[in-house]
Amino acid sequence: MNETMLLEALHEELGARYGSVSGRQAPRNYGDPAAEYESVRRSAGLVDRVDRVALRVYGRDPLKMIQGLITNDLAGAPEGQGVYAAFLTPKGKMVADARVFRRSGGELLMDVDAAAMDGLLAHLKKYLPPLFARVELLDPGLHVLGVYGPESRDVLSRALGAEIPAGLAEEAHVSITFGDVEVLVARTAYVGEEGYDVFVPDDAAADVWRAIQAAGARPVGHGALEVLRIEAGVPRWGAELDESVIPLEAGLRERAISTTKGCYTGQEVIIRILHRGHVNRHLRGLLLGEEPAPAPGTELFLAETGKAVGRITSSCASPLYGQTIALGYVRREVQPPAVVRLGSAEGPEVKVFELPIPIGA
Repeated sequence: MNETMLLEALHEELGARYGSVSGRQAPRNYGDPAAEYESVRRSAGLVDRVDRVALRVYGRDPLKMIQGLITNDLAGAPEGQGVYAAFLTPKGKMVADARVFRRSGGELLMDVDAAAMDGLLAHLKKYLPPLFARVELLDPGLHVLGVYGPESRDVLSRALGAEIPAGLAEEAHVSITFGDVEVLVARTAYVGEEGYDVFVPDDAAADVWRAIQAAGARPVGHGALEVLRIEAGVPRWGAELDESVIPLEAGLRERAISTTKGCYTGQEVIIRILHRGHVNRHLRGLLLGEEPAPAPGTELFLAETGKAVGRITSSCASPLYGQTIALGYVRREVQPPAVVRLGSAEGPEVKVFELPIPIGA
């Protein structure tokens, strides 16, 4: 039995119930989604991030080549600091979002959503000169395990037998030797709590999972992970992000876009919007009270005009807010805080806020 199968066997032993995430089968929960959610809010949760794919970029000058394609400044980042960025078409539309890390020997590691991988690989094949940079799936591959919650750093330090530095910035990363393998630990704010993603070789993933669980992390499924993400107001590929989105619409300016780096594909569109224009819609946080969670694509309307002014992208019943919440795109003329209607001009009221949604709103 290979290590990937061993990890799947561990999930089965834990009572995992499966669902589809980014086109892959992933544990949705382990029998108690509420307790899984609370573990991330109060202590530490452990998630099998099978929705993520690690890509290797190598060659004569992969940094320079990728720097000319991403919206953020990897070349200007200090050692040990990765970046979150978008790959864009010449018209400024997203091809994928990714985290990019510099590795030893000049290679790069890119972490992308599994659902975006094919489109990104096609984009890179078109724009990367193979003489200077090539991209491929790692072989053997890397598996991503997420450790999230206020005790995540302590739990992970015990599990790996090495101290994770306190105060790491988002996307900062360290390499740690676990047994005879090297793992990369990257800071993330994906769930709105302290958290780390652990990139571990496939053949060691089950051992690392066991160590993290033994150190005190509770297995958490993607159902609770999705609730935490929506509460944090973080956009996800396939929900808020796709090939029709300009990153400024999704509120990614501060996190993903450098205004001081050199040229990159799609930059002219971004600069033109920042200096002389605007986008027509914005990603917003939505409060829906006691309404059931609406399906993605459900439209939002203005009661006064009867016009559709937006749509739902993700929704959930939120323990943090004590009601149903959602993320969705709303036209720019609807200035938060505001009220729109769900499903029709006569539908239930929906309160519109900038992200993240204020607690107690």
